Amino acid sequence: MAALVEEKKELVTELKHLKEVGSVSQEQLNTMYANYGITSDDNQQLAKEKHWLITEGFGAFLIAVSQSEEFKSGLEEVYRAYRDVGYQAGLKDGYIYSAQGLGRKETPLYNSKAKKRLSKLDKEFGSETPAILKKILEHPMISINELKALFSSAGPSCPPSLSEGDPQ
Repeated sequence: MAALVEEKKELVTELKHLKEVGSVSQEQLNTMYANYGITSDDNQQLAKEKHWLITEGFGAFLIAVSQSEEFKSGLEEVYRAYRDVGYQAGLKDGYIYSAQGLGRKETPLYNSKAKKRLSKLDKEFGSETPAILKKILEHPMISINELKALFSSAGPSCPPSLSEGDPQ
Protein backbone atom coordinates (compact mmCIF):
# COMPACT_ATOMS: atom_id res chain seq x y z
CA MET A 1 0.00 0.00 0.00
CA ALA A 2 2.80 2.39 0.90
CA ALA A 3 4.53 1.62 -2.41
CA LEU A 4 1.33 2.41 -4.31
CA VAL A 5 0.91 5.70 -2.48
CA GLU A 6 4.55 6.59 -3.15
CA GLU A 7 4.16 5.69 -6.83
CA LYS A 8 1.06 7.89 -7.07
CA LYS A 9 2.94 10.77 -5.41
CA GLU A 10 5.76 10.44 -7.94
CA LEU A 11 3.29 10.40 -10.82
CA VAL A 12 1.49 13.46 -9.50
CA THR A 13 4.81 15.28 -9.15
CA GLU A 14 5.82 14.32 -12.68
CA LEU A 15 2.46 15.33 -14.13
CA LYS A 16 2.52 18.68 -12.34
CA HIS A 17 6.02 19.29 -13.69
CA LEU A 18 4.88 18.52 -17.24
CA LYS A 19 2.00 20.96 -16.85
CA GLU A 20 4.31 23.66 -15.45
CA VAL A 21 6.68 23.46 -18.40
CA GLY A 22 3.65 23.82 -20.67
CA SER A 23 4.04 20.56 -22.53
CA VAL A 24 0.71 19.20 -21.27
CA SER A 25 -2.72 20.82 -21.39
CA GLN A 26 -5.17 20.65 -18.49
CA GLU A 27 -7.32 18.23 -20.50
CA GLN A 28 -4.34 15.93 -21.12
CA LEU A 29 -3.41 16.21 -17.46
CA ASN A 30 -6.92 15.18 -16.38
CA THR A 31 -6.76 12.22 -18.78
CA MET A 32 -3.39 11.13 -17.36
CA TYR A 33 -4.68 11.45 -13.79
CA ALA A 34 -7.63 9.22 -14.75
CA ASN A 35 -5.36 6.70 -16.52
CA TYR A 36 -3.12 6.41 -13.47
CA GLY A 37 -6.09 6.19 -11.11
CA ILE A 38 -5.34 9.47 -9.37
CA THR A 39 -8.52 11.26 -8.45
CA SER A 40 -9.51 14.18 -6.30
CA ASP A 41 -11.23 11.57 -4.12
CA ASP A 42 -7.77 10.08 -3.42
CA ASN A 43 -6.51 13.49 -2.37
CA GLN A 44 -9.57 14.10 -0.20
CA GLN A 45 -9.20 10.68 1.41
CA LEU A 46 -5.52 11.31 2.13
CA ALA A 47 -6.35 14.72 3.61
CA LYS A 48 -9.05 13.17 5.84
CA GLU A 49 -6.70 10.41 6.97
CA LYS A 50 -3.92 12.91 7.72
CA HIS A 51 -6.34 15.04 9.74
CA TRP A 52 -7.55 12.01 11.70
CA LEU A 53 -3.99 10.81 12.26
CA ILE A 54 -2.93 14.18 13.65
CA THR A 55 -6.04 15.02 15.69
CA GLU A 56 -6.89 11.54 16.98
CA GLY A 57 -4.48 8.89 15.74
CA PHE A 58 -1.36 9.90 17.65
CA GLY A 59 -3.29 10.17 20.90
CA ALA A 60 -5.02 6.84 20.32
CA PHE A 61 -1.66 5.24 19.57
CA LEU A 62 -0.09 6.61 22.74
CA ILE A 63 -3.03 5.43 24.83
CA ALA A 64 -2.92 1.97 23.23
CA VAL A 65 0.81 1.66 23.89
CA SER A 66 0.66 3.00 27.44
CA GLN A 67 -2.23 0.67 28.31
CA SER A 68 -0.64 -2.40 26.71
CA GLU A 69 0.45 -5.24 28.96
CA GLU A 70 3.94 -5.17 27.44
CA PHE A 71 4.42 -1.50 28.38
CA LYS A 72 2.87 -1.81 31.83
CA SER A 73 4.78 -4.97 32.71
CA GLY A 74 8.04 -3.45 31.44
CA LEU A 75 7.43 -0.31 33.47
CA GLU A 76 6.61 -2.43 36.51
CA GLU A 77 9.88 -4.35 36.10
CA VAL A 78 11.85 -1.08 35.94
CA TYR A 79 9.99 0.19 39.02
CA ARG A 80 10.77 -3.01 40.93
CA ALA A 81 14.45 -2.86 39.95
CA TYR A 82 14.69 0.76 41.17
CA ARG A 83 12.90 -0.21 44.37
CA ASP A 84 15.21 -3.15 44.99
CA VAL A 85 18.32 -1.04 44.39
CA GLY A 86 16.89 1.59 46.74
CA TYR A 87 16.20 -1.00 49.44
CA GLN A 88 19.72 -2.37 49.19
CA ALA A 89 21.29 1.09 49.26
CA GLY A 90 19.05 2.03 52.19
CA LEU A 91 19.99 -1.07 54.16
CA LYS A 92 23.68 -0.52 53.48
CA ASP A 93 23.48 3.14 54.52
CA GLY A 94 21.31 2.21 57.50
CA TYR A 95 23.93 -0.21 58.82
CA ILE A 96 26.64 2.41 58.36
CA TYR A 97 24.63 5.14 60.13
CA SER A 98 23.61 2.74 62.88
CA ALA A 99 27.23 1.78 63.46
CA GLN A 100 27.99 5.50 63.80
CA GLY A 101 25.21 5.85 66.37
CA LEU A 102 23.08 8.17 64.20
CA GLY A 103 19.30 8.22 64.48
CA ARG A 104 16.93 8.12 61.51
CA LYS A 105 16.38 11.88 61.37
CA GLU A 106 20.10 12.60 61.69
CA THR A 107 21.00 10.80 58.46
CA PRO A 108 21.69 13.04 55.45
CA LEU A 109 19.22 11.33 53.09
CA TYR A 110 16.25 11.21 55.45
CA ASN A 111 13.15 12.70 53.80
CA SER A 112 9.92 12.58 55.78
CA LYS A 113 7.92 13.63 52.68
CA ALA A 114 9.26 10.95 50.30
CA LYS A 115 6.29 8.59 50.68
CA LYS A 116 3.77 11.39 50.12
CA ARG A 117 5.69 12.58 47.03
CA LEU A 118 5.81 9.05 45.59
CA SER A 119 2.07 8.65 46.10
CA LYS A 120 1.39 11.99 44.35
CA LEU A 121 3.66 11.12 41.40
CA ASP A 122 2.07 7.69 41.09
CA LYS A 123 -1.40 9.25 40.79
CA GLU A 124 -0.23 11.87 38.27
CA PHE A 125 1.82 9.53 36.06
CA GLY A 126 0.38 9.34 32.57
CA SER A 127 -2.33 11.94 33.18
CA GLU A 128 -0.55 14.75 31.32
CA THR A 129 -0.49 14.98 27.53
CA PRO A 130 3.09 14.70 26.23
CA ALA A 131 4.52 18.01 24.93
CA ILE A 132 5.09 16.65 21.42
CA LEU A 133 1.45 15.56 21.17
CA LYS A 134 0.32 19.00 22.38
CA LYS A 135 2.37 20.61 19.59
CA ILE A 136 0.80 18.32 17.00
CA LEU A 137 -2.73 18.96 18.28
CA GLU A 138 -2.14 22.73 18.19
CA HIS A 139 -1.30 22.50 14.47
CA PRO A 140 -3.63 19.89 12.90
CA MET A 141 -2.71 21.00 9.37
CA ILE A 142 1.02 20.46 9.92
CA SER A 143 2.86 19.21 6.85
CA ILE A 144 4.50 15.81 6.81
CA ASN A 145 7.94 17.45 6.53
CA GLU A 146 7.21 19.61 9.60
CA LEU A 147 5.98 16.51 11.41
CA LYS A 148 9.18 14.62 10.55
CA ALA A 149 11.25 17.56 11.79
CA LEU A 150 9.23 17.67 14.99
CA PHE A 151 9.81 13.96 15.57
CA SER A 152 13.52 14.12 14.80
CA SER A 153 14.00 17.11 17.12
CA ALA A 154 12.20 15.26 19.93
CA GLY A 155 14.65 12.37 19.69
CA PRO A 156 15.19 9.74 22.35
CA SER A 157 15.35 11.15 25.82
CA CYS A 158 16.72 10.10 29.15
CA PRO A 159 15.54 11.64 32.42
CA PRO A 160 18.21 13.94 33.92
CA SER A 161 18.14 11.91 37.11
CA LEU A 162 19.37 8.88 35.16
CA SER A 163 22.00 10.61 33.03
CA GLU A 164 23.51 12.64 35.87
CA GLY A 165 23.78 9.87 38.46
CA ASP A 166 27.16 8.69 39.60
CA PRO A 167 28.08 5.18 38.38
CA GLN A 168 28.39 2.56 41.11
